[in-house]
Amino acid sequence: MEPTRSPMIHQPRTLNELSLLFQRIEKPLLWAGGTYLMSKSEYYPSPSNRQIIDLAEIEELKRINRTDRYIDIGSMVNASSLLSAGKLILPSILKSALGSIIGHITRRQITIGGSVCEPESRVAFSTALSVLDAQAEIRQWEEGRFTATWIPVNRLYDKDGSLLLRNTAFVLTKIRLGLEWGDFQRFVLIDNPIRKPDTAILVAFQATRNQTALTKVRFSASFPKKAFYISPELENQLSLLSFPVHPDRVNSISYEMVHDLTNRHESITEFQAERTRRVFESFLHELNIQTLS
Repeated sequence: MEPTRSPMIHQPRTLNELSLLFQRIEKPLLWAGGTYLMSKSEYYPSPSNRQIIDLAEIEELKRINRTDRYIDIGSMVNASSLLSAGKLILPSILKSALGSIIGHITRRQITIGGSVCEPESRVAFSTALSVLDAQAEIRQWEEGRFTATWIPVNRLYDKDGSLLLRNTAFVLTKIRLGLEWGDFQRFVLIDNPIRKPDTAILVAFQATRNQTALTKVRFSASFPKKAFYISPELENQLSLLSFPVHPDRVNSISYEMVHDLTNRHESITEFQAERTRRVFESFLHELNIQTLS
């Protein structure tokens, strides 16, 4: 059996130093909060002796900046710091998603970039960001240098929720949020996505209410290690509704959503599909109540 060896760990202090390390090291392992990597037995300690780049000392990645148009969140900001610093500036749906992370120690370990770039599964932060039209600054390593580009967070993943860039050399440096979001925002997490992936669901919804109609409707549902569901067709359908919607119509729309969901994602269980339907339906009933009040 090949012996286990301690890997070499590098700690750059700037993005320029990080670039120099990418020039020297082939396929480095990037270390953010470590919550994902330390849960994988094959990562550390590792017989392959893969070199690690620890991003914790890069100050640029730990900043939160606000302008008149947007909020920039550095990829190394942890969930606890963001929840504390962003109480007055973050949309409620994002605060709910951050608050769903159980345990003070876990919140201090989980970084924003690590959560978004976790290769296999979408959980709270990614699900909420996907309905906020958030953008990710991605610096891809190409031809000996980093090339920066902005990519919508909801386009970073395939339909199964896997990271599309998982086999690409890149660094996520920041997440950008616009300052205009809907006045109806909901985030629902049912069951622990790590311990109960066959029953857990994460659902995010936001819209702007305009008298009896909705605009800027966004809906997303995640099923750990199984599916990442976004439907522009459903969002357009909801934008055409006039509230209040008859309960029978609410019921039929919810079943149409489930039919589309299960056709696109056969891996999710009937139990998860039904849970998602009931959560989705509850949003429409709540919008009906608010319209009538």
